[in-house]
Amino acid sequence: MKKPITADHFKHFKMLSHLKEHDGDLYFIVKQANLEENRYDSDLYQYKEGRVIRLTSAGDVHTYECLADSILFPALRKKKDKDAAAAGEPLTVWQQLKPGMGEALEWKRLPYRVQETAFIDEEHFFFTATYDRQWEQLLADCGGDREKALKQKKDNGDFRVFEEIPFWTNGGGDISGVRSRLYYYQEGRVYPLCGEQASAAGLTLSPEKKRLVYIREEYEGKAPLENHLMTLSVSEAAALANVQAVSAQGDAPESRPPENTAWYQLSREHILCPGAQYYAVDFHTEAEAILTVNRRLAYGLNENAAFLRWEPETDRTELIYDGNPWTRSASEGSDVKMGNIGCDLIFEDDGFTMLSTVVDCTPLLHVGFDGTVSRRTGREMVQEYIAAKDGYTVIAMSGMDGGELYHVAKDGTFTVLTDLNAALSRDYEVMTPQEFTFTNENGLELTGFVIEPAKRETGRQYPAILDIHGGPKTVYGPHFFHEMQYWANEGFAVLFTNPTGGDGRGNEFMDIRGKYGTVDYRDLMRFVDEAIARFDFIDAERLGVTGGSYGGFMTNWIIGHTERFKAAASQRSISSWLSFSNTSDIGYYFNADQTGATAWEDHEKLWEHSPLKYAGQVTTPTLFLHSDEDTRCWMVEGIQMFYALKNFGVPSRLVLFHKETHELSRSGRPKSRIRRNEEILNWMKKYL
Repeated sequence: MKKPITADHFKHFKMLSHLKEHDGDLYFIVKQANLEENRYDSDLYQYKEGRVIRLTSAGDVHTYECLADSILFPALRKKKDKDAAAAGEPLTVWQQLKPGMGEALEWKRLPYRVQETAFIDEEHFFFTATYDRQWEQLLADCGGDREKALKQKKDNGDFRVFEEIPFWTNGGGDISGVRSRLYYYQEGRVYPLCGEQASAAGLTLSPEKKRLVYIREEYEGKAPLENHLMTLSVSEAAALANVQAVSAQGDAPESRPPENTAWYQLSREHILCPGAQYYAVDFHTEAEAILTVNRRLAYGLNENAAFLRWEPETDRTELIYDGNPWTRSASEGSDVKMGNIGCDLIFEDDGFTMLSTVVDCTPLLHVGFDGTVSRRTGREMVQEYIAAKDGYTVIAMSGMDGGELYHVAKDGTFTVLTDLNAALSRDYEVMTPQEFTFTNENGLELTGFVIEPAKRETGRQYPAILDIHGGPKTVYGPHFFHEMQYWANEGFAVLFTNPTGGDGRGNEFMDIRGKYGTVDYRDLMRFVDEAIARFDFIDAERLGVTGGSYGGFMTNWIIGHTERFKAAASQRSISSWLSFSNTSDIGYYFNADQTGATAWEDHEKLWEHSPLKYAGQVTTPTLFLHSDEDTRCWMVEGIQMFYALKNFGVPSRLVLFHKETHELSRSGRPKSRIRRNEEILNWMKKYL
């Protein structure tokens, strides 16, 4: 007898990420929900000689580096450090784990909130860290007295100061005046490599560690869309550090030395694609790298990134592949994975391997230096990959299984290495989605999925829920999704597809700029019609609709344009492009790009595509779910629609989750996720 899938079923999943190979062994992080403490425990594991070995147990390993014979990871393990960080003090403490050590020991501590690192060796490395101008000014006003500054920061907690946009970011809180600054560490001393207004990301060392490449932004008032490609000579940084160390001989090592413009002049900017967004740099050799860059030539922000061969010394570039129809992405959704990282390209003699989204799955693709593209794997959901003997090692979900480690041969054959989640597909009532194709108004064949209710009785009809993905440039695929399986176990059919605007089919299919609520809406309605015609267990009179982010926008749109749905659950949605454009953390640029209008130029177009305009036509009972720290689709979007429906006498309910973000359904605190699942189910049961 298989067990039912309940609202808290996600707690059983061990979610794998941060896959690395070191000295012949595999390392990875496992994250799992801890309901008792309402958090996720995250620990380091090793795969060695066919066995999975847990290396840490404190639940606080979220990233790590392999260096020489050590594994280094940041974690605050002393109470005084945790209290200081909670009070707002910038602090990073690295722990070091060596073979035979047992538990990790403290290695280094820095008065910075470190983000990325690029290690040359244990005493020489680059890093980025959060630089908060308000905190630095407060520290200066307090004469460098950190305890006094922290007390003053606490006293200032009754107000917030904003001087630029975006002034907040989803999951990151207030960011006005905050940058991700670049630093160089050498033998106890830290040197800032850019000014207070600059941010750095994507730190990449060349194979021989002679050159650092990074992506830089610098602005005042409003963050730009474009960024800048920078390089820095490692030997020049070391030489300058040596000069300054000699001049400071006899002084104690300074963790925060005075500003020195000589450091800012070490970096060289490479102007290759003006106005572009550089995403990643992968070195093929010491003298040559592959750039992943969105040139925004014809399709705006969501244009597929292209691949350019680049020689840093001469700035010679060559377009290898324009990224169409498939680019470097992994946009297939699931609510039982988290913490995945961007993976380096794997180079071979004739090209490189990357992870991509193809129609409705995330396989490995090979891109030849001649621009040809071929598929390395099948329909699995690959999440991360590294090179391995005769192929690759990957973290992937296959079929309805949770994430596992696999070896993938060059011919695409998958061999499972672990069984961390195997029992969840074997022992529980997991329903496999049934696929079919349908043709949209443009004559394009699309794929749809239907999950039948668990323990379905022949001849009986069941209510159904249409689930719409976010993005819009993401996809749903034929893999495990907890919320859908939960609804199926509670007696609902579940319908999902990938309408126009999604990923995996190229730039033209993805491009719905200025067309939100038109062709995508018609795709969804045609899909629902086809599903009802094909599956006689779907009750056409008992249909519900839900979705989050873009899916929340479409839910709001649908209920204002048809009465066929008898219940709706709108999650982290957009209801008005007018308000979204001037409140969302991405609104000031995303809105104009995606709608082709602003509040000052063609505001009628914004209103035309806003679900709020059609609220007076809504008859569908609707549940609104938002989080009060979601700055992507701020809660005002749900509040507006809720107000409107109440005003027009439509049954509605608004649930605001405290201290949750846009990621509630995927990585929100476990108890919040359970409550969200229950709210949606209870609403659908009440009206369907």
